[in-house]
Amino acid sequence: MSAGSVESHPGKPLEKHLLCTLDLVKEIVATFALPLSRADEQAILLHDIGKAHPAFQKRLRTGQGKFGHAEPSAALVLNQARDLLCAEAVRRHHSQLQNVGEFIKFWGEWEYEERGRDVIRKLRWWPGAEKIATVIGASISSWLELFPAEPEWEDILYNCVDNYGIGKDKSLVEDWLRLRILYSILVTADRYEAAVGGKINYQQLSIDEARVENFIAGLPERPLSGWREKVRKQVVSHSCLVLDKPGIYTLTLPTGAGKTITGLQVAMEAARRFNASGIIYVLPFVSLVEQNAGIAAQLFDRVREDHHLAYMHNDGEELSLRERFIEFFRYWQEPVVVTTLAKLWEVLYSPRANDTMSFHRLSRAVVILDEPQAIPANCWEGFGKTLELLSSRLGTTFILMTATQPEIATGTELVPEPVSFPEARHELHWMKGPVTIPDAAGFLESQGVLVKDSLIVLNTRQSAILMWIEMKKRGLKPYFLSRWVTPVDRTRTMEELTAKEKLREKRCLVATQVIEAGIDLDFDLVFRDLGPMDSIIQVAGRCNRNCRPQKGQVFITEIVDDNGRSLATYVYDGVLLNQTRLILEKNHDFDEAACRDIVKEYYQNVQEAISNSDLWTNILEGKWGDYLPLFEESSPDEGLLIVDYNGTVADDLAVLQKPVNEAGDKMEALRQKREVFRKLSLQAVPVPVKLLEEWFQRSGSMIIGAGENIIYSAGSGLWVVQGEGIGRVYRRDVGFVPAAVADLLEAE
Repeated sequence: MSAGSVESHPGKPLEKHLLCTLDLVKEIVATFALPLSRADEQAILLHDIGKAHPAFQKRLRTGQGKFGHAEPSAALVLNQARDLLCAEAVRRHHSQLQNVGEFIKFWGEWEYEERGRDVIRKLRWWPGAEKIATVIGASISSWLELFPAEPEWEDILYNCVDNYGIGKDKSLVEDWLRLRILYSILVTADRYEAAVGGKINYQQLSIDEARVENFIAGLPERPLSGWREKVRKQVVSHSCLVLDKPGIYTLTLPTGAGKTITGLQVAMEAARRFNASGIIYVLPFVSLVEQNAGIAAQLFDRVREDHHLAYMHNDGEELSLRERFIEFFRYWQEPVVVTTLAKLWEVLYSPRANDTMSFHRLSRAVVILDEPQAIPANCWEGFGKTLELLSSRLGTTFILMTATQPEIATGTELVPEPVSFPEARHELHWMKGPVTIPDAAGFLESQGVLVKDSLIVLNTRQSAILMWIEMKKRGLKPYFLSRWVTPVDRTRTMEELTAKEKLREKRCLVATQVIEAGIDLDFDLVFRDLGPMDSIIQVAGRCNRNCRPQKGQVFITEIVDDNGRSLATYVYDGVLLNQTRLILEKNHDFDEAACRDIVKEYYQNVQEAISNSDLWTNILEGKWGDYLPLFEESSPDEGLLIVDYNGTVADDLAVLQKPVNEAGDKMEALRQKREVFRKLSLQAVPVPVKLLEEWFQRSGSMIIGAGENIIYSAGSGLWVVQGEGIGRVYRRDVGFVPAAVADLLEAE
């Protein structure tokens, strides 16, 4: 092996990559005040040293052959650092973490003689090895001779592996946190050094109170603006008294009280007091991220909007390597990040290497959790314990902000006393079912749906379409929102609804649960199919939102399908529904003022009735490779239907399906694919494949152009609707239309 010929990546000397990766780690550690032990440093410096093997160098030059460098690199780490967690961070830094039992078994069976000694022999002839050995504080001779000594290696295996985790009562929480931090900084630094190089150059959080006040002063005058301003000032003033150290805080305000601005201002105060590394604003839905990122951008200099549909704009100029890196890996580099709950969940719990990259970014941060009740109730305890751990060990400040505060963790309330609107804005009524959709429509007609601004929320997309048809039969021109409506069309509908509200024109909106949180619309009458109690209260927050003199009316009932099955059971856990029924049986009629106590009772009953998930148990017991996703992941039986509005989808799909050239700029090629996928996602909806296939069979005779069907499968779970299919299979007013109800729609 000749001098200077060993590379980590094409054109980059291996020793440079190793040393620069360590420098980047030190930059991250200094920025976020993280611990870094001598063993950690050694692990990072040696993380790719197995690449010095000729087999890897051959693959790098020719693309031929195969050599896994992570395992022998990890063996050298274990040999040098005597730390099993360090070895695991290196061994899995290109894949994902494993359970403790799995990696103990791996090291107990690792063929160190065959693979480890072979790497050592090759390293003897690499000049860069001496430089690396010097940096870690070892002479080249002692370092290279130590590994082959079989008794020494057996001692290492016994002390570092065989004895690890001994004792059933041993908690592995601290080890989980240490490995998660090390894994996060190693993966980030390794990826950044390879793709970008140089320093990351984190920007400090800049807080300008005058900017906030100017923004607030520029808000349009609305009903109750004075009351909201009074509440904001009270909460901010009280926060100045109780924000004494990083910890868990709650901010409980009714829907429509202006939580977004208030929460951001409180977060600024916490960030200033605790010298925070940044502010991370977490929301349950992508649409809310887009909305609140726009607000944050007016209050801060540097804001990163982070979700799977977001992408960077650079005024038509090509993105820099750094910008491409941040976008590709969704890394939270900016001092203010607005992201989704699903992304935070991955950062906290996913074992995949790339998902963990922003974990260290939580250190000393202020994290706003908006609408945390979106977290499944069986995960509340485990999630709460995770927040407590990060707060105590990393100095993270969490602000849980909602109108319906779940029992996730014990926190200090930032609102000085319970806040209610000057008057109860609406009354809620339990109309005990079961009822059918036509029955419910008839009831709504009797309650004035034809003359009042109305919101009708159902649990399933198909039932919502049927209700939309019923409203059309009664002479209304209702709007429609569900996940079967593309983001492009949902945005258009929201803009029309908002414009009509400003003009005080009557509206009727039929929707699914997409309307529950963060939607600033106001209705006189609200109808809600049975759901969890907190979801009902969230929907009720759209009723008389601006506190007009006449109270709004909210009606709740239980709708059944043609087989008599409750539609709610298709969507929600039976425990949540049963507890909601019990609460409503006790409280048939109540107004907004009673909601706080009712929700509190509901949450207490739910916690007593549910079984907690294994979220925290997995951490305690070392099951770190087991991932419990926040929500059920897309079913393999669900496809993505792309609406070809303007005939360009075929070209976009060609980009997606084009193989990535390993010899080219792989990250740029993958970034382009992601950008195309994001574009297509704005005009796509998730639909069960069974329903798509029904349309495909039904439309076999509906041929357009050169023998093309109006709907077809594009492979990899993707489907396309085009031509006359837009207006039948997909309609811009109601979204995807199941074939079973298409005739009803076409007859209306």
